[in-house]
Amino acid sequence: MRRRVVLAAPDPQYAAKLARFLKENEPEWEVAAFTQEASLARHLKDAQRADALVVQSSMLERAREEAERAGWRGKGIVLADRPGEREPAPGWAEVAQYQALSRVVAELRSLVCEGGGREAGDARGTPVWTVFSASGGAGKTAVSLNLVRQACERGYRTLYLNLELLNATELLFGTGEPDSLSRLLYALQAGPERVRDEWERLRRRHPWLQADYLDAPDDPSERLAMTTERLKQLLSALTSLGTYDLIVADPDSGASDWHLELLAGSDRVVWLTVDDALCLRKAEKLCRHWQDELFARPGKVSFVRNKASGSSANRWSLPGAAPDGELPYIPQWKAIDQPSRLLQAPAFCGAVDRLLDGWGLVPSGRTAAETGT
Repeated sequence: MRRRVVLAAPDPQYAAKLARFLKENEPEWEVAAFTQEASLARHLKDAQRADALVVQSSMLERAREEAERAGWRGKGIVLADRPGEREPAPGWAEVAQYQALSRVVAELRSLVCEGGGREAGDARGTPVWTVFSASGGAGKTAVSLNLVRQACERGYRTLYLNLELLNATELLFGTGEPDSLSRLLYALQAGPERVRDEWERLRRRHPWLQADYLDAPDDPSERLAMTTERLKQLLSALTSLGTYDLIVADPDSGASDWHLELLAGSDRVVWLTVDDALCLRKAEKLCRHWQDELFARPGKVSFVRNKASGSSANRWSLPGAAPDGELPYIPQWKAIDQPSRLLQAPAFCGAVDRLLDGWGLVPSGRTAAETGT
């Protein structure tokens, strides 16, 4: 449903990131962002009625005056530094500004949409980002782990979900309980009420990753048994736990219905390519094959060139004029004797940081104690 939202916050960087995050997660919303009170006042006077006016608390007094003067009618929402600390403005709801953007968006959605929540048929909780490639060897696991670690460092409670047919992450995390995934899938079949208890027993946490994960299975039959319907049940259960702010999925490469279900159900697809003619050609064919399912929503798929080392030798043939970002080639990663070194390459960490900034995953403002790290 089309909705118009007016956003006002004095910090230009925050206003731009929140507006972009809203547009990416709610593509049917029209968002107008302002950082100056005078510009906001002119807009409220001249523009058509909006569904909601979202105002940072420092701009609230002037915004209310101008809204009343313009005869504006809609839902008023305050982005509060400390919700509940002051007497709320009559008729205005409060949303905490300094929390994960995913939560800010979820609360705004609930307040803006009639009846609360998203439109019927979409009950997603925690956002899912999937790191994908049309062919092997693109570095999905290394990229996934770096995204997870830096999301955690920004204050997001993050789950790393490896869904590869041949999962070798025991080399990184150590050997644990190899049938964790099958146990969790069994709990899903036994009843949703068992999932939370089973998850608390099976989930693991590693000190250098700072995120939760499942132990790698010894037998690929665990993943082979994961049907499209089971995948939907698994994602629904994990996103409904309320334990995480972000889930990063790391599947193997492929073009099956199972892969499409995962990517179509993800909030963001980080599609990795490398500067290789065969890799690019495979990605081009798969993009055409999945055009309607993945590319109808702008901003859902982000192409990232991994293992970049200088200018590209191949013409860019995928959607968009160029990749959304590049990640450098790290030759030391060919032989990892200490897993933590995957997360300690300054050039790579800096490139990942720039991607997260561009995708609106700003630091949430929570402390390490609050995130449990």
